[in-house]
Amino acid sequence: MMNLPDSELLVQLKEGDHTAFSRLYFRYASIVYRRIQGLVKVHEHCEELVQEVFLQLWQNRHAISNEVPVQAVLFRMAKSTTINFYRKAIREERYKQLLVRSATADYDPVGEHMSFLETSTILNTIIDKLPPQRKKVFLLIKMEGKTYEEAARETDVSLGTIKDHMAKSMRTIRQELTNYKTIPPLCLLLVTLWCE
Repeated sequence: MMNLPDSELLVQLKEGDHTAFSRLYFRYASIVYRRIQGLVKVHEHCEELVQEVFLQLWQNRHAISNEVPVQAVLFRMAKSTTINFYRKAIREERYKQLLVRSATADYDPVGEHMSFLETSTILNTIIDKLPPQRKKVFLLIKMEGKTYEEAARETDVSLGTIKDHMAKSMRTIRQELTNYKTIPPLCLLLVTLWCE
């Protein structure tokens, strides 16, 4: 089984074969780790996120298309998992230090804390300038973790309206962020990913 192509391992994975899962893990774990490490510099968190990615692979194995390369599936899951990590860091006070430590490979506690605070302040300023209903929808989804459907029910508007509010909010935030030259490039990248 060691030399089986990904496509055959995927078929076996979808049938619940733990050995196929192990082969894919050993084949791709280090690649996924390096992908995540590009955005999350703290080794312990990278390892946790890699485990989360492969847990998702196992849990969602039945929904994976045979037409999509396994590596592409894992990279998509890695991106989603990393974005969720930063959403949690932005949303919850106790995770903010994780975001600060992950912002650069050269950990400078004072400098990174200031960069995070500055970026956070700028982001909050931009969000505050959104029209009231758009701001409410954005905060429900991005800060409180609500789904589009939950936000639609809570604000008593259509799902289409929610999607329109979110698209316009994220476009505005991305455009506004480009006006701030003091935001460190990696912080800017992380916020941009968060707004996808």
